[in-house]
Amino acid sequence: MAVIPWPSDEIERLAELHALGALETFPQPDFSAIAELAARTCQTPIGLVNLVGEDRQYFKGHFGIAATSWGHQTSSYCPYVISTRELLEVPDALADERFRDDPIVTREPHARFYAGVPIISTAGHALGAICVMDHTPRELIPAQRRALTTLATSAANLLQAQHQAEALKQFQEISKREVRLLRRVTGDLNAPLSTLRAYLQLIHDGHLDETTAGSLVQTIKRDNGPLAELIDELMLLASLNTRLAAFTQSGQERAGNGPTQKSPRR
Repeated sequence: MAVIPWPSDEIERLAELHALGALETFPQPDFSAIAELAARTCQTPIGLVNLVGEDRQYFKGHFGIAATSWGHQTSSYCPYVISTRELLEVPDALADERFRDDPIVTREPHARFYAGVPIISTAGHALGAICVMDHTPRELIPAQRRALTTLATSAANLLQAQHQAEALKQFQEISKREVRLLRRVTGDLNAPLSTLRAYLQLIHDGHLDETTAGSLVQTIKRDNGPLAELIDELMLLASLNTRLAAFTQSGQERAGNGPTQKSPRR
């Protein structure tokens, strides 16, 4: 089995997989459609959109195989692809010392032929691979290799689009809550503030006797509770805005050039 040199950006790569929520649901129909298209284009019985996690490989989309994930020790094909960050084609695994002892080569599904292209995110991390496999040795033609590369780009774009759709949903939920809070604060705050201003004006003018002025002060103290609750609502609204700003900034950073810090190899 191949000794895999793990990517130097492994920590950041895994962080992006989790930030995208890519490993939360698998397989998914849209990605399985990409896997099927890859298999049919390359005329192979198996196609996968395989995301390589920390200790497992997750089939975001699959075709021609029932499994939805593999342990890293089951196959070194796709981990090898994300490490080299380039197309890997293995015409006959039994003739290739890197892969001839892979469990998926020696046992089901007996994947003697493999071709895979890395799925590169907008931040520049290799999140996984789109790959095809066959039970018999063979080679791809140039047009099929180009098609795999195009489908890998499509898979990366779909991952980003799904994440952005989820971000938009969260943004809309936060916005709806903000609107509800603003309506409540606007409606509920006007009345007590108007009354409070009237009380304070009466005390300021000095037209009240000591007993009446004392009674108004007690009333102001009693009404302080609801006002405090409304102030708490305003603080919550400010907190939501802070969270939204942080969420937006995080999304912009992921859409940029990505982290520059290098993580140690395993």
